[in-house]
Amino acid sequence: MKVLTFVLRNSLGDTTNMGLSSKVNQVELHYDYDESEIKDMPDDDLVLIKAKFGWSDEAYMRAVPVSVLKSKNWYMFGGNYISTSDSRFPARYPIPVFDRVE
Repeated sequence: MKVLTFVLRNSLGDTTNMGLSSKVNQVELHYDYDESEIKDMPDDDLVLIKAKFGWSDEAYMRAVPVSVLKSKNWYMFGGNYISTSDSRFPARYPIPVFDRVE
């Protein structure tokens, strides 16, 4: 599935090191996908990655550009978030975008 989202930028300026969220105002977020589908996704889209940390049963969500996943580069949080009013959005809160690559 995918949903159109909007970028919420850090008020301190660009801290993404020219990451995807610094260049676009809206972006497609893919979620509930199969790993084999990533190679066919557009490079300028985001994919949702869920991970559990520690003893909590709640998954931590982050969005990562497809181009970064394909490159296998190390990525980190760049300071921006995505959100939308679309009811298909997979979270009740803005999702951080991990699009900073050094």
